[in-house]
Amino acid sequence: MAHQSEELIIEALDVHKSFGELQILKGITLQVRRGEVVVLIGASGSGKTTFIRCINLLEDIQGGRIRVNGRPMGYRERSDGSLVRDSERNIARLRRDIGMVFQRFNLFPHMTALENIIEAPIQVLGTPRAEALEQARGLLARVGLADKAGHYPSMLSGGQQQRVAIARALAMKPQAMLFDEPTSALDPETVGEVLQVMKELAEEGMTMVIVTHEMGFAREVADRVVVLDQGELIEQGSPEQIFSRPTHPRTRAFLSRVL
Repeated sequence: MAHQSEELIIEALDVHKSFGELQILKGITLQVRRGEVVVLIGASGSGKTTFIRCINLLEDIQGGRIRVNGRPMGYRERSDGSLVRDSERNIARLRRDIGMVFQRFNLFPHMTALENIIEAPIQVLGTPRAEALEQARGLLARVGLADKAGHYPSMLSGGQQQRVAIARALAMKPQAMLFDEPTSALDPETVGEVLQVMKELAEEGMTMVIVTHEMGFAREVADRVVVLDQGELIEQGSPEQIFSRPTHPRTRAFLSRVL
């Protein structure tokens, strides 16, 4: 694990989220520092995926605050402290700082691996095409796919597609990466190759928030493990503390089912 700084990259304060009458997040408060790897665990339906989608403003929040690099994510603060939704342009600008890797890759099927990676840097950052291509080839090599640049997603395994998706997110040079169960849609034999890339990112000091059911990976890579249950953050601590000495009965019950 890389050295963490004291600098806050992501700050969530009393975040609430509902879908209609259903309350999904019930006041989540969490801080993530530069270089820190935070793994979210908990039963299905506990709010983990919704929470990281709120960080990236793929879901609106109904209460609380989320800041990225000290700036309110998706909202401008009025002088009286109230929030007004920010412009889509400003939201897009903030979103560039946070890479997102989904369960289901979300690659453009009509583009090769290389084209998938260069699209956003050229369109969003204005990176010259030659520079974007050079960077994309370097990223493909970094995720172990240097020989797959001309392959379309349909020609790649699930694990290879997910590694292209990670390279695509890295192409935007994000301050932090969010992973939403990145191995849950993969065949068991390709899980390891994706986890290995994530492990290397952690060692290089990438700030990461990871939702996963891979408990061995969480124990090995996390600086901090955060347990969500029924929309509440019930416990957090080092992997050693959470997996060996959990204090909350609901954490103990969850771990007894999955370990």
